[in-house]
Formats: sequence, structure tokens, C-alpha cells
Amino acid sequence: MSVNKQTLKAFLMKYIMYFVLVIMCIAIALLNDKFLTPSNLMTIVKQISIQSIVAIGMTMIIITGNIDLSVGSIVAFSSVVAAMMLKSLPMPIALILTVLISGVLGLISGGVTAKLKLHSFLVTLALMQAFRGLAQTLTGGYPIAGLPDAFGKISSGSIVGIPYLVIYMIIFYAIFIYIMKYTVFGRSIYAIGGNEESARLSGINVEKVKTTVFVISSMLCGVAGILLASKVRSGDPTCANAWEMDTIAGAIIGGTNMAGGEGNLGGTIVGLLFVGILSNGMVLLNVNPYMQSVVKGLVIFGAVIINSIQKRSKATA
Repeated sequence: MSVNKQTLKAFLMKYIMYFVLVIMCIAIALLNDKFLTPSNLMTIVKQISIQSIVAIGMTMIIITGNIDLSVGSIVAFSSVVAAMMLKSLPMPIALILTVLISGVLGLISGGVTAKLKLHSFLVTLALMQAFRGLAQTLTGGYPIAGLPDAFGKISSGSIVGIPYLVIYMIIFYAIFIYIMKYTVFGRSIYAIGGNEESARLSGINVEKVKTTVFVISSMLCGVAGILLASKVRSGDPTCANAWEMDTIAGAIIGGTNMAGGEGNLGGTIVGLLFVGILSNGMVLLNVNPYMQSVVKGLVIFGAVIINSIQKRSKATA
């Protein structure tokens, strides 16, 4: 194969999901004229805004070569904790404590994974059930309503037409893109995912970095839980169901390598937009709700296959 053909193939494999995204947008726009309206496009961005904050932590964890299946449960737990604390504490204190408590959950999962060298899939699979069950135990399975009006305003306002939720998303991504690209901690995350033993020999405290990534991810889930509780005006132990799948899908579609060592947050937000546009398009086209799950599952399946092919292509090159 000539160099030009190899270059073209590498380019197509690298950006194939972006091409699919463009084609999907064109197809939905042709089938429904409401899709490209400013209000609908803003709705899509707003709908993925809270999930995107969770996806930051998920992407960082995957880059280290791990996975966290408990993020949805931590979001639900955090929404419940925030609602309970708001009943008796000043709002700033309640929100800070909620984020810190969420971080403790990440300390548990990350600490166990790193210290005992267990597979994060098994650890977080078990804790996913435990954290969700804890949220349901605290509430008896019912939402906690009657939250202060001031709390609801955290997520309901806008600045020059841009919803607060979208602004929060932009701020968090700006902060963590900088951390991942320009700090020693960010480079350590990539080094661990690329080759953990080499990272250890180069002086990186692998256990500390891994644990810290899980703590950060859980604290971001705490923020997401607060925003979700503010949005729906209640702490719901059943909320954020299957968010782990959507955030993993966003990271993979955005180019994060499931084997670790590769990925970027810019790609993750594009991947989440892909998932959001797909969901929005299926609703506009009146696709059967059950079939929507089938389609989303097949898209994730396809993204995993493409991810694997991309990895093999790079190894061959």
C-alpha cells in the first residue's frame, strides 16, 4: 500500500465518527425540519450538560486503563445527600459537604482498586449496587421534594440566552482540558494508561494518581447530582440510571482508547453530542422507545469495534 493510501486510511479511521456525526445530522435535518432550529440545538446541548460533567471523570479513568460503573449511582446518591442536607443546613455548606462526601465514595473505589490491584470493573460493579442501594435506603425509595427556591435557581437561569447548565459545562471542560494537557498530573494519567510499569519506574506514584482520579470523578458526580437535584427540584434515588453507559459511550466515540493511554476531553464532548443528537433525532422521528435503546446499544457496539480497529492500525503503523 502506498504512503498516500496509508495516510488517507489513517485519517479516515481517526475521524470516522465525526463523519458519521455529520451524515447523521444531515439525515435527521432532511427528515424533520425542527432539528436544526436554534431552540432544539440548545435543548440538545442542555440535555447533555450534566452528563458531560460526569464524562470528564469517566474519560480520565479510562485513560488510566480503568473503568467506573458506579458513576450513575454516585450521582443519585449525591442528589439525595444534597436534598437531605438542604433541609437543615445553609445551602453553601450543604453543597460543599455533598461534593466532599461524594469524593469519599471515589476514595473507596479508587483506593481499593489501586492498593489491592483489583480490576476496577469488578470493584465498581459491586459498588454500583451498594451506592444505589444506599441512596434508596436513605429515602425509602422515594424522592425528597420541597427544596428551597434558591436551590432551583442554580440550574434554571441563563446569561445572554445561554443556560447556566451549559455555562457550567464549558467552565469544567476548560479547567480539566488545561489540567490534562498542561500539568504534571495530567501527563501522569496518560503515562499510567500507556504503560503502568514504565510510569512507576519513572517515579510516578501510580497508586496515588489512580486513587486521585477516582476521587475527582466522584466529586464531579457530586456536582452533577447537585445540578440534577436542582433541575428537578428533588433528590431522587432512581435518577441517573444507566449514565455510566452514556458517559463511557461518549468517551469511546470521542476517541478515548478503552485500553488506556489515549483520549482527550474535546473528543468526549463531541462523543456526548453524538449520543445526544442521536437520542434527540430518534424522538423527533418518533422511533419506538424500545428501539431507541437498541440503536444506542448498537452505536456503542460499533464504537468499540472502531476503537479496536484504530488501535490495531496504529500498532501496525
